[in-house]
Amino acid sequence: MHTLQVKERVGGNARELRRTGFVPGVVYGPSIESTPITIGKADLQVLFSNITRSSLINLAIDGKEAREFHVFLKVVDYDPITDEARHVDFYHPDVNSPLKLEVPVKTVGECKGIKSGGILNVQFNSVLVHGLARNVPALITLDVSDLAMGDSIHVRDVDFGEVEPLLPPERTIVTVIAPRGLLAEEEAEAEEALAEGEEATDEAGEAEETAAEE
Repeated sequence: MHTLQVKERVGGNARELRRTGFVPGVVYGPSIESTPITIGKADLQVLFSNITRSSLINLAIDGKEAREFHVFLKVVDYDPITDEARHVDFYHPDVNSPLKLEVPVKTVGECKGIKSGGILNVQFNSVLVHGLARNVPALITLDVSDLAMGDSIHVRDVDFGEVEPLLPPERTIVTVIAPRGLLAEEEAEAEEALAEGEEATDEAGEAEETAAEE
């Protein structure tokens, strides 16, 4: 679990804070009072590079009273010009109440189907799950090494631990598909085979008619 050191914010101008290398934020939840905080920009960048949206974070607040909360990154407000974070919301869940959270999907391994010309198609970049905060995985990692052309990984094939995926078991998460050119070639071959079959059937029918007339 990543630990983020922040300071409790008492007053202060948000624009001035950002100008001096800090980002204003807030932490809130059903069992705590909303608390405004100040985060160092550098610390925030380190946090962003080490977590996902479903990672549980240890938020250590330095103020009149030192406090620590387990939180999730809830909302990040970005500057539309600089793309820097302008404000960050953290959510502290009730430890005994289940919640719904999107968990990112990551594929690993050298896919067998790609080696033979296929394309790995990730149909879900994240999966919504339901469970207690402490059981929510930071990442769903799928090993695609053994997937051949036409193979898939479905929701029912994935171990979600102690949380429940809010997708039907038969839904496909990733699959290996043939490229368009190869599909077109296969379709053309199938049509050609069908035409040859129909032609052979016609010829056989004509032969039977001739034999009957004789």
